[in-house]
Amino acid sequence: MKKLLLIIVLTFLALNKAYATTGTGPATEYEVTMKKVELCGDATCTSSTTVGEKNMKADIAAADAGATVGNYASTSGIPPGTYTHIRITIARAMQITGSVTTGNDGSDMTCFTDGGSDNVADNLLVTTASSASSTSMYMVNDDKYKVGTGDTSAENITIQYSSPKYATSMSVSGDNAIMIYELTEPYTRLLKAPVIKVAFNTLNAVGCEDTTADVMWIDEPYVSITIQ
Repeated sequence: MKKLLLIIVLTFLALNKAYATTGTGPATEYEVTMKKVELCGDATCTSSTTVGEKNMKADIAAADAGATVGNYASTSGIPPGTYTHIRITIARAMQITGSVTTGNDGSDMTCFTDGGSDNVADNLLVTTASSASSTSMYMVNDDKYKVGTGDTSAENITIQYSSPKYATSMSVSGDNAIMIYELTEPYTRLLKAPVIKVAFNTLNAVGCEDTTADVMWIDEPYVSITIQ
């Protein structure tokens, strides 16, 4: 029985590029909690087919991520039809280990995830760590955040979900984030159970701004999904 090979992708965070000390860097841990996967016949998922619905953690930065996520759900029950998009529901909370070297003005500095718990719905992670450790991070609310403190008391760092780089659309509500992705080409289900192939990396999956203090957030990994 073929299994669904699927990587959950978090597509969000529009950065204020005016800051010379803003940058992105690699995540060596990027653990997400998958909740639901659906196949759709259009970009808005007006009609969808549920492939699987359960909570399962997966570290998409790990070498065995494909094998781990491949156990999420079977594709054998997908009904005949043509599918163009995939809708994914994940938890907004995740576990991240990463670092960012900033300073495209020539003054390089490195930010590290610190194991702290201050990154919540309305506050970015503030860190003074000198090495990266596993940290509970959160997809913050769509808002503007303050340099140095990471709270919403000033409009310095813009976090928004309306223009994702890889997804067709994205929304956050309650404890969940929902993304819709376009498949690399439409897939028509006939008799044979499909194989879903995923390409991804987390080389630029965390962000940092360090004008006055290191303020970090979760950023977007690369993803491409093909069904054959």
